[in-house]
Amino acid sequence: MKTKWLTVFAGAVTAVVLVSLAMGFAAPDGSVGDKPTASSTPSASETATSKPKPTADPAPDPARAALAPESVRGVWPGRPGKASVKGKKVNWCPAVRITGEADAVRVFGAKAVDAAACEAVRFVFEKRYSRLSLPRQSYKPSNFDFVLPSLSSTTATQIYQPRINAFVANPGSTAARDELGLVLLRGEGKRGKYASAGLGRVYYGKAYTTRGYRGRAAWINPKWSTVSISVDYSKAQPRIAAKFTAQASVPVFNTAKKRDEMLTVATSATYFLRHGGGTAWSIGGWTVTTNTLGFFPLRVN
Repeated sequence: MKTKWLTVFAGAVTAVVLVSLAMGFAAPDGSVGDKPTASSTPSASETATSKPKPTADPAPDPARAALAPESVRGVWPGRPGKASVKGKKVNWCPAVRITGEADAVRVFGAKAVDAAACEAVRFVFEKRYSRLSLPRQSYKPSNFDFVLPSLSSTTATQIYQPRINAFVANPGSTAARDELGLVLLRGEGKRGKYASAGLGRVYYGKAYTTRGYRGRAAWINPKWSTVSISVDYSKAQPRIAAKFTAQASVPVFNTAKKRDEMLTVATSATYFLRHGGGTAWSIGGWTVTTNTLGFFPLRVN
């Protein structure tokens, strides 16, 4: 199994794949590049009316770029209506739909299969897309503690913890970053006191802090496809393979147009889940393809 990386902004996003064939993890295939996607390229009408590109991007507006707007307050703004919130927790399960589950239902039972699909979606939006995604210069091993309970014990202790330690020791290493299974955003240098998000955009607030997202969501507009379920018989105990696509957007500020925008990051993934009995599941491995779709005017679904 191979995962192909498609990254379009210079340092804007590094999405990661944990590498271990024994545990069902896949090695990255391809390279990280700087080529913009079509969504970040001006259309013909925009090109005809736009002014010549300046030699340097305008400086960020200090007031506008200091804090993400009110529209992105709350828990996962733009989430599907069926994904209800209690306190600060989202119940994703009512909004999860599955297909191809007949074999898995025969092996594990219908309730367990539904729970596995829900756990895979929950992992994406509570671990892979998280506040830890916001750019920072250094990390502590404890920053990743929130991921460990979702992993099988073998994956957590034998594979994931050593990779956390390697990344914390050298956060500038793309290889170490690429082994954590999370979307981690990198500021491409600084623009004034802000971290650059690439192509004239900046992350809100003082660079490499979360101040610009205080009281705001780091990610908005979660979307995902129907989850395709199958049984993986490659291990001693059967596992569920949950395959689906997903996306979410992080609010950013456009320094040239002085407006709020969002950087949309998409995921195609297969998660391999180990059954813990009943409706309990843990993540034992995955393959991931990530694509930064581009910058868009900020809009909460």
